[in-house]
Amino acid sequence: MPAHWLAAHWLLTLLLAAPRQSDADFFQRASALKEGSSFAELEKLCAERLAADAEDLAARAFLAVALAGQMKFDESVKELQALEQGGFHAQDSLGAFGSPLAEVVDAIYMHCWANFDPAFNEKCWGALFAAFPDSPYSSTPASRLLMAALKSGDAAAAERFAGCFDQWLERAKGSPAAERALLTLYCQAHVRAGSGGEKTLDLARRAFALAWDEAARAQSYAGADASGAGDLEKRERCDVDCDGAFNNLVLACSLSGCLDAAENPLTAREAEPGAVFDDVTKEAGLEGMRHGRVAAADYDEDGDPDLCCSGVLLRNEGGRSFLDVTEQAGIKARGGSALFGDYDNDGDLDLLLPAAPHPFLLQNGGKKEKYAFRDVTDQAGLAALKVEAQPEGAAWLDLDGDGFLDFYLAVYEEPMAVGHPDLLVRNNRDGTFRDVSQDAGILAVAARCGRGVAACDFDADGDQDVYVSNYRLNPNFLFRNDGKGKFIDLAAEIGLQGEADRREHQYYGHTIGSVWGDIDNDGDFDLFCANLAHPRFIVQGFSNLSMLYLNGGAAQGFAFSEERRARGIRFQETHSDPAFADLDNDGDLDLSVTCTYEGVPSCLYQNDGAGRFQPITCRGRAIAFNGWGQAWFDYDDDGDLDLVIGSGSGMKLFRNRGNANHWVKVNLVGRKRNRFGVGARVVAEPAEGEAAFSLVREQNGGRGTTSQDGYTLHFGLGDYRGKVRISVTWPDTGKTEKKVFLVNRTATFRQTG
Repeated sequence: MPAHWLAAHWLLTLLLAAPRQSDADFFQRASALKEGSSFAELEKLCAERLAADAEDLAARAFLAVALAGQMKFDESVKELQALEQGGFHAQDSLGAFGSPLAEVVDAIYMHCWANFDPAFNEKCWGALFAAFPDSPYSSTPASRLLMAALKSGDAAAAERFAGCFDQWLERAKGSPAAERALLTLYCQAHVRAGSGGEKTLDLARRAFALAWDEAARAQSYAGADASGAGDLEKRERCDVDCDGAFNNLVLACSLSGCLDAAENPLTAREAEPGAVFDDVTKEAGLEGMRHGRVAAADYDEDGDPDLCCSGVLLRNEGGRSFLDVTEQAGIKARGGSALFGDYDNDGDLDLLLPAAPHPFLLQNGGKKEKYAFRDVTDQAGLAALKVEAQPEGAAWLDLDGDGFLDFYLAVYEEPMAVGHPDLLVRNNRDGTFRDVSQDAGILAVAARCGRGVAACDFDADGDQDVYVSNYRLNPNFLFRNDGKGKFIDLAAEIGLQGEADRREHQYYGHTIGSVWGDIDNDGDFDLFCANLAHPRFIVQGFSNLSMLYLNGGAAQGFAFSEERRARGIRFQETHSDPAFADLDNDGDLDLSVTCTYEGVPSCLYQNDGAGRFQPITCRGRAIAFNGWGQAWFDYDDDGDLDLVIGSGSGMKLFRNRGNANHWVKVNLVGRKRNRFGVGARVVAEPAEGEAAFSLVREQNGGRGTTSQDGYTLHFGLGDYRGKVRISVTWPDTGKTEKKVFLVNRTATFRQTG
């Protein structure tokens, strides 16, 4: 029997048999330190153990992991080599410990899973691959080193690592699972390097096909039936299993310029889009800008919507491009996000920048001051607010119907998974604000990890209610407004809390952003909640997928039913910020959802007119990777909605090519208060002819995870070309006013009563 087999047999017997107390104590303590990522303490423990017994293989294996966990990569590899010199193969299993080599690979990967810098990856993986080039665990280092070589232009190294994969694939023939795993890593190297072309496409197509076949067999999924649906639950499980391969395929097609071409096997899975988009990021002057959240609105009253990204102000230059005027506008403060809103009712839009330990408020000086901003945080009393962690969600609303804008802040976590109280802040009508969280009742709920705020009068009683998206498997809140500024959480009562795990513990979802909209044109507001849902959690059964809640209306007491799967919304792991928008002007709301993480594509869905959605992500050509916030706005004033997406990988602006459908845009002007009509309910109906439709919108002051689409309401009308009757129910008076407008116009609706 070879020496390393004898060593492995000896150690396995030692670990599985009743060990000496000191051995058991060491193994238990070392395992706990490893699981808790206390690597410095683990290194010290192992060093003490090895000082007493230099041939303790378990101590040396734990030490290798401890060193890798501290980014001492070369030292970690030396410990693995020491195991080999002692007669034990590092790739073999050390009983309850597992494979030392596999454990070190996992420890290194935790440092660079989202870091694609070539030099850093070479530092992480170079020594390990050089020492163990032929082990079963070499494919992960080889993938990262191939990516680094492709990115840095090292042709010789790229050829070397590609050759390794080609050899491994040849050996893996006849084993679909092994071939799929290798193809996935081979493909990831190319797409993470930003390398498109036929080679990348071939790898991505083959990996996806094998992944889908494997998933379909595992789930006994026979494919779509005659209706195009099939077993939706089984299809969803296939989507979960194939999410990584799907992402790689979309990215490969994007890099290769064939999103809607026959070379993309996903094209056949999508509907014919009613609108197609062009990437105009570079022409618009946004290339290279890395901002997360995006707010759109016309701050300088020139008729075109501008952008603000966490305090960076981008002025729209006549629908052609955007110019950074932050310094010119006098803006120095920064926040985690930004929202436009007229807090002082002077007719121009001010800026709220949510931040900790307090938000910033910037007052617009209007035309006389060339629309420059003045920091009035102290004067407004906001510096006195106590925001205990970064506010991730925010929205303007008029909580008590007095015509002055108040705001809600959803506060995130500090440290991880430790929530803090949200804030509801009331406008005192004199330019100052005060915290009314306690009096309003929002502190009656447990502190959660808040990530999004979406206000809407979901129960049609004349005041805005507040939906709060919470992360870390927390339940979400729905605060019903009593009309006088008092709130009570009814999320559990009406089905909007999320789904609790059926076992003894309560688990919900990682909700990031949520959005209200009437998806089936029945006159009430439905709700989409974007949940980041890790496949490993889904398999274990305790993480909510994204939710599409249908409002039952007055007849059902405004209770909600969850119908995401049945309505056609498919799984993607990192759903983040959702938006409803009629992107094709056909009279129904379509759905756009950003997805965070490098290399993960956003998704676009087209409404079929009955509230069911069909994917058009690739065919629509409006895809951003690693997206966060988004805004739908007609930046070039041509009558169709364009899209801007914030991303840490670079902002994207997509121009809508449009179609022959008609439209009307509506700007609201309050008489003296609430000048932009936040909370107003607006209905568009035919004013003549036999056409029948009724489209409802509500003016909001922010949605999702602090995104903003601006204050111009957009209605697609399909082929209707007659006059349109617009009805506005003003939130400060409760009165409904009606006016008639022509199609294909931007209408200004001024409050008279």
